[in-house]
Amino acid sequence: MADGGAPLSTAGHGGVDLISDLNDDVLREIITRLPLMEAARTAVLASRWRYLWRSDRLVLKDVDIHEPARDAVVPRVLADYPGHFRTVILADCRLASLDRELPAWPRLLVDKRTEELLLANRWVMDQPNPARLLPADILRCDSLQELTLDFWTFPSGTEVLLPRLRALAIVRIVISEQELECLIAASPVLESLRLTVNSSKHVRLRSKSLMCALVGLLKVEELTVVDTPLLARLFLFLSLPLNGVRIRIVCAPNLRVLGYLNTGTHELQIGDSVIRPDRMVSTSTVVPSVQILALTVNFGVFVEVKMLASFLRCFPNVDTLHIQSVLRGPSVTANEPSGDHHANFWREISPICCLRSHVKKMVIHNFRGDQNEFEFLKFVAMNAEELQSLLVASHKDILSSAVKVNETKDELQRLQFPTGISAVLRVSHKAATVWRLGKACILTIDDPFEC
Repeated sequence: MADGGAPLSTAGHGGVDLISDLNDDVLREIITRLPLMEAARTAVLASRWRYLWRSDRLVLKDVDIHEPARDAVVPRVLADYPGHFRTVILADCRLASLDRELPAWPRLLVDKRTEELLLANRWVMDQPNPARLLPADILRCDSLQELTLDFWTFPSGTEVLLPRLRALAIVRIVISEQELECLIAASPVLESLRLTVNSSKHVRLRSKSLMCALVGLLKVEELTVVDTPLLARLFLFLSLPLNGVRIRIVCAPNLRVLGYLNTGTHELQIGDSVIRPDRMVSTSTVVPSVQILALTVNFGVFVEVKMLASFLRCFPNVDTLHIQSVLRGPSVTANEPSGDHHANFWREISPICCLRSHVKKMVIHNFRGDQNEFEFLKFVAMNAEELQSLLVASHKDILSSAVKVNETKDELQRLQFPTGISAVLRVSHKAATVWRLGKACILTIDDPFEC
């Protein structure tokens, strides 16, 4: 009820109660969409609303409760609410205060059948001490379907039981490689996994149910996809420019979307074979299921250009290709071969199967109009027999000069493709797709790298 306004059920209709004619399920849906304090106030409207609020599964988001009342209200709601919890998001409350006011809060989350839970220990992130220990009860909440943990230490030796968990995100967690593997194994219906800036240097993905994995490689030295029969997409992000990370694909027969593989920092291993520049592929060094591939390459570094060709050979059935053009520091490119050397490489290289016979759509992100970028596009123009769309998304440096924009457009127009298409230069700058994590885990979005 707004201050000074009419009751919710009669406002704007001359006193006629229309909302009360709705069935209980619709009314519950209305209540759950309200902020917590507003939902609680609906109980004053009528006894029916009071019953609905107290019988529905609670949605508690601490950010909906204004400071300074938050630290007092959260434990009271957790303790006093008589029903089950649909969603509990504790992202901005002081958990130390919650411990004092309600020591049994982790057990309450279990007993009240919480389905979606986010626990972020943000109030102590800037302190030098390690992240506090995660309450073990959380890992035995068998009603959980979605769980997000941020800045905790995993409790070693804890029995984990998460039989209904479908989505798991762990961020800045102190956890060993073995504990992480056991956590995944204890989630038999897990479909979506996000790992970001955790302490594990070696990550092994082994799951019969996992369909989508987003892995931040900031601290990871090796990522191994061991046995994931349903894995449809693997999204890699947050790799520092000088980090060396081995990406090993052992068994992922349904992997359809993969990226971003970085030609400068990622060592790709398929089965027992490490992919090297100039190495020809065999049946044991290809992943035929991948249809959407995203690569990051510095076209000014010749070894990365050669690795680009080698990576492309490993995915013969790609039909949508994204390439993120990046720059390294001047010291990396100081002694690089000339553009003519790059041109000779692309003229003399043997055909690449996916480019010749399968790629229908290609997007070049952060295009700067450098000669080496154009040498690659000339190779594509001569070989891409199935290409139907080429979008060149310009880097912001091009947009700063109308002359540069026109020069780039003219040079792109001179490219002649076997299918008769023309390259399209997008001159409105948009954010790079590398960091679009929100799209990556939505399986109904076909291409998470799309602009």
